[in-house]
Amino acid sequence: MKNFSLVYIIGTYPGMTTTFIDREIRALRSEGVQVHVVSIRRPHTSLSPAQEKLQGITRYLLPLSWLKFFIGHFRFALLKPARYFGTLFEMFASPHPRFFERLKTVLHFAEGVYAAEVIREGTCDHIHAHFVDRASSVAMVAGRLLNVPYSVTAHANDIYVNPVLLPLKLSRASFVATCTGYNRRHLAEVVHLNGKLHCFYHGLELEAYQPTRHILPEKSTIAAVGQLKEKKGFHYLLQACRILKNRGYDFHCKIIGEGKYRPVLEEQVQELSLESHVTLRGAIPHEMVINEFQCSTIFVLPCITGSDGDRDGIPNAILEAMAMQLPVVSTQHSGIPEVVKDEVNGLLVPPADPQALADAIARLLDDPALRMKMGERGRQIVCEQFDAKRNAGRLLEEMVKA
Repeated sequence: MKNFSLVYIIGTYPGMTTTFIDREIRALRSEGVQVHVVSIRRPHTSLSPAQEKLQGITRYLLPLSWLKFFIGHFRFALLKPARYFGTLFEMFASPHPRFFERLKTVLHFAEGVYAAEVIREGTCDHIHAHFVDRASSVAMVAGRLLNVPYSVTAHANDIYVNPVLLPLKLSRASFVATCTGYNRRHLAEVVHLNGKLHCFYHGLELEAYQPTRHILPEKSTIAAVGQLKEKKGFHYLLQACRILKNRGYDFHCKIIGEGKYRPVLEEQVQELSLESHVTLRGAIPHEMVINEFQCSTIFVLPCITGSDGDRDGIPNAILEAMAMQLPVVSTQHSGIPEVVKDEVNGLLVPPADPQALADAIARLLDDPALRMKMGERGRQIVCEQFDAKRNAGRLLEEMVKA
């Protein structure tokens, strides 16, 4: 694939929550694919040293080069008027939830034309967007103006929380990938894609996840990793921690991640008198997360559907914990049961049920043999189904066929 040139379009890249994209890109490049990354926005959070290097080789659309912006629009309007104006009309005339979203679509069209001008300076055989949001709008416009096939990977909140132009962007893609069977079934109900819809799981670079036998701290440690959002269910984890404290368990829960939900969780920690049992670690580099897994007893992520409809697919943190042979407690929610098999490689409880969550955590804390067995089986399923190189290869096959 050394002569295959691929452009990735992403809304904001790189970031603490885009490590799965990092792995996918590295896997594709290891196959000789020329991967060029175009990000609409620059990241505004701290990055690891490896991601700072990625930032240095990423092309950013914003802030605009106004001269190139106007040259691009003039060029495509003059040389490809049917595609330029036809695409603008189709996007503007398609159903929108509100007039405000219709205006944003016009802005995304303008960015797509600019992206096409940026991309045309090099070689491009295929355009792929991550998330069916602004990035896919930009990719769709650029692909049509350049007469290059484009595809998209759909994830979670981009599907379920106020999606805009979802049927149009899916139907215009050469193929659509998504990261769970749960998402695949949902998208199949939204639009008939005639065999263009595929489930490709995200993958891990398994050599980076090498569980070692270590001496655990005297106090049992519960690890939880994710953005501090309602959909992660951390408020139910805190309630479960209070139940465990009342039962006399000696433990420490570390919640790793950052987000707008932090003040809510901080207040809840105080209300439940959990200051000595729970730490909100904030966002830390990925390498430090792996180190935290090394010295943890179990991993817990009680995902739910947020009040706005937002939900996870298969959280990457669950895969990483399983790769490190940590026994997992999670919920019967979204795509999670596709990887966490209840009573086989982890324990699943109903969403939003702190009592059941506490019971499952207690069961694992009380049974070291069960923890070991489930941890080993968890790593086994990750190795079998979530290898980054293998899954990126399946994605590449579809790109080449397009």
